[in-house]
Amino acid sequence: MSAMSGPPSGSDSLAVRQRYLRHRRRLSDRGWITVWVTLGALVGWLFIAGFAGLGH
Repeated sequence: MSAMSGPPSGSDSLAVRQRYLRHRRRLSDRGWITVWVTLGALVGWLFIAGFAGLGH
């Protein structure tokens, strides 16, 4: 069974299960990057909106 065809079962080798977990971790890292970029954009937008409001 390949690590790309779905979650490994208990009968798969340890190497296949470790490769699957490393692959899942990379995807979750990408998710964290997306969260941080989104939060950064939101904070930046709030600063711009706040300074624009102070300028009036």
